Amino acid sequence: MLGRIFSIIFLVIVVICIGAYFTFTHFNISAVGNPPGRIETFLATQARHRMIARAAEQPVPAEPPDTKDNQADGHVLYGSLCAGCHGYDGRTPTPLGNSFSPTAPSLASSDVQQYSNAELFVVIHGGIRLSGMPGFGNAHSSDEIWSLVHFVRSLPSVPARAH
Repeated sequence: MLGRIFSIIFLVIVVICIGAYFTFTHFNISAVGNPPGRIETFLATQARHRMIARAAEQPVPAEPPDTKDNQADGHVLYGSLCAGCHGYDGRTPTPLGNSFSPTAPSLASSDVQQYSNAELFVVIHGGIRLSGMPGFGNAHSSDEIWSLVHFVRSLPSVPARAH
């Protein structure tokens, strides 16, 4: 019985080693001209959503009211901080934003808009590692970050040319 358990463990180790060999000798890490497959995209998306949700469970600074003035302040900040990647309208990433892997998303998309305000705050404040999304928490106040959250929230309801 003990020999059978060792045989199974040995077989599992061999399969893992073969898989690791294949991964390290055939996997292309280039972000240029080699889009990720469906499985990689699914796993990365699920991991990102779960990590953002977990981070947003921690206390975040109090959210100020979502007013037109806050959205306007967010629009000004957006123009200097975010438009270079996400595009001035927040919907059409620039060539720079499209060069990232993953590409900079449309901020009016359902994928972005499904996040809670706290989750958007966490993303803007801390960024997302290995994605090209920088964090602005060290350079901007919580109120400024909240104004960006409110501006991003306004994107789906306002025609692109209005921004």
